[in-house]
Amino acid sequence: MRNMILVQRMRQPLPGTRALALTVLFLLAATLLATADASAAANPLAHFTRIIFGHHSDSLADFETFARRAKQSGATHIVLTAEDLPWATWQLDTPGDPYPAWAMSNIGLLKIATPAALKPYLPQDYADKVMEILRARCAVLRKLGLKAAFTTFEPQMLPEAVYEAHPLWRGPQVDHPIRSRVPRFAPSIDNPEVLALYRESIRTLLAACPEIEILSLHTNDSGSGVSWSGGLYEGPNGNSLYRSLPMHQRYRDFFGALQAGARDAGTSGLEIDADWVRESAPELIAGRLAPGMAVANLEGPGATPYKAEVGFLLDYFYPFYPAQGLPLPVRYLEELEKGSRSAAPRLFYLMGDRFDSDLYFRLYDAFVKSPTRDEGSRLSLLRAIAAERAGEAGASSLVDAWLALHLIQRDTDILNFGGTTFYIGAVHQRWLTRPFVPFPEELTPAETQYYRKYQFQARTEERARDLDELQGTHQYQGLGGMALSDKLYVRMLAELERARGDVRKLRETGGATQRQQYELLDRRLQVFQALVNNCRDAIEYQYYLDIAKGWKLRRTVEKQEDLTDIPEWRAIRDTARREIDNSAVLIDLLQSQPALLIDLAKSSGEENIRVLGPDLVDQLRRKIKIMIAHWEDYERLFIKESKQADKAAAIPR
Repeated sequence: MRNMILVQRMRQPLPGTRALALTVLFLLAATLLATADASAAANPLAHFTRIIFGHHSDSLADFETFARRAKQSGATHIVLTAEDLPWATWQLDTPGDPYPAWAMSNIGLLKIATPAALKPYLPQDYADKVMEILRARCAVLRKLGLKAAFTTFEPQMLPEAVYEAHPLWRGPQVDHPIRSRVPRFAPSIDNPEVLALYRESIRTLLAACPEIEILSLHTNDSGSGVSWSGGLYEGPNGNSLYRSLPMHQRYRDFFGALQAGARDAGTSGLEIDADWVRESAPELIAGRLAPGMAVANLEGPGATPYKAEVGFLLDYFYPFYPAQGLPLPVRYLEELEKGSRSAAPRLFYLMGDRFDSDLYFRLYDAFVKSPTRDEGSRLSLLRAIAAERAGEAGASSLVDAWLALHLIQRDTDILNFGGTTFYIGAVHQRWLTRPFVPFPEELTPAETQYYRKYQFQARTEERARDLDELQGTHQYQGLGGMALSDKLYVRMLAELERARGDVRKLRETGGATQRQQYELLDRRLQVFQALVNNCRDAIEYQYYLDIAKGWKLRRTVEKQEDLTDIPEWRAIRDTARREIDNSAVLIDLLQSQPALLIDLAKSSGEENIRVLGPDLVDQLRRKIKIMIAHWEDYERLFIKESKQADKAAAIPR
């Protein structure tokens, strides 16, 4: 339309040289506008009216640097709440119950902008600390002319003391039945008094942080839940007084209370969505909601797409965790393509890789200018970025390394049951640091205390000793579980070797700076290699241990060959020895730059179920020492004669 108006004006006669000059100017303007129009049409993300970027920030300076760079790429909003904010460790309030570990990293509206009625029950030093960080971050965004997005889990569980004082506030049970030892309840958002709490909370939050315009809530997971939802781990449950309330009214009233609190704070237009709702027909709920309200990524009242999401923020979704700094450019490019096809008006671009935001900014900017649509165009764009980073000589090697990591990431998705094995096995069950011994029940408290208290284990001690026990389930038990996972681990290890070969080429052809950069990447690949080996060893070890104990393989041993020719004897000891050597390799790697290689707590007091301790090297040494101290115990699995039993009984423990 603008071009047509200009052309019409150019056709009008003008006198003399002035006409010529103006004609030239009009032609130039028309050309520029046509170029701008063509550029806008080519931009596959131009239809998004909200572009939200997110990243981990270790400091306010990091947050500002990221926000400035995101604005250059077209960001309109920045996520305030990654897992880089203080964790509510006070929620681990019951010894032996690990479940709050899932919730303590989630900010929670009532936890940080605490209504007056809840202040006696929720630590305000924690709330004040988080709010101070949020205020400072919003001040940065205000200076930069950006807005904020806030993500958390709601309605989130509250301490039992709250419900003892206010029984009618008790909503659904939200813990996982086989991953917790005590019941945990979220407040009932059907209760008018609870809605008033949320209205007061959001008013307090937005009064301090008026830049917040987008509120994203995860429900029915990690200590949160909506009454009578089919997505609750305990099944549909909640305050029986409101059981008959239609689900669409429940969400509409909840969102309405939050938006009313926003208006109380002097802001308007707060947009709210709830995902992970796990309802059978979410479109029926969304269809009864107002604009700016969404469930399961469907916005009311037309149940239209609410947002497109590229990437992730939570460590839970980083396929290599706790290893750090392994890039995922292929995954991000594929998700950008998918996101660009969404009809939603909001785009979230979340950089869960903490160490190379520049790569993901470059991917985003390059995609905007030259959108990809298939394998060929995708590889072409990746190679162009690789050439910028490694030069033409190294571009192919870098792309090959990225492709290898992409294949590994796909295999980790297959082994993801409530989290990758590297997260729920190596970290949550401390496979990485606990000793693999044939009789774990005989370990003394001195031998177990450094890892047992950090296991995500809510059931019996017998099950806690089982390496195959993962958050109350046996996902890799038996020959089938071991064989399938082993095939995937072997395939991952082959791709890791391929990636390391490509990185070695980059080290050889690059300058001094590049050599240092790719030496670090190679170490990161080796750390993840050790994690893969650790998970493979843990599953395999427990399989052979179950065979030895369950199938009663003990036999009389008269000479050396009677023992060493037993296949199971060789297999379990070979696996144990492999794990000892694997731990030694990891120790050697971590003695250089541990903070850049693997995610560790900043202090010993911050080690918890979800984060390894800063003394990881010492814990690995302890693991090896305990395994060696119990090395002769393998004989007792297989030797039947009574003399051996007498000998074992005589060994002091």
